[in-house]
Amino acid sequence: MIRICNIDNCASPARTGRRICQKHRKRLAAHGDADFLQWSVADDTDVDLIVRDPRPVEGLTRLERVMVARGLTARDVPAEEIARIVGVTPRSVYRWRSEGFRQAA
Repeated sequence: MIRICNIDNCASPARTGRRICQKHRKRLAAHGDADFLQWSVADDTDVDLIVRDPRPVEGLTRLERVMVARGLTARDVPAEEIARIVGVTPRSVYRWRSEGFRQAA
């Protein structure tokens, strides 16, 4: 018997021995939300506050992290400090910089 994913409006088969499909499992692991679909949601006010007063913050979306990193890079903040503030590895910050922040956002 094939199990169907328990997430509302999902007709995909659940993984073997699981209750949700692979797509929703990845979304839950990466974003904590099975219905997460886009990176385009960012609160500009929060981003501006963090850039003006750099301090570690939790709960930022990926787009907000990239925007904060872009703003702090413009202020010549070191990559290690940016990584600590936005909660990523320094390698991520270096990668975002090398891509010109376009690909990451």
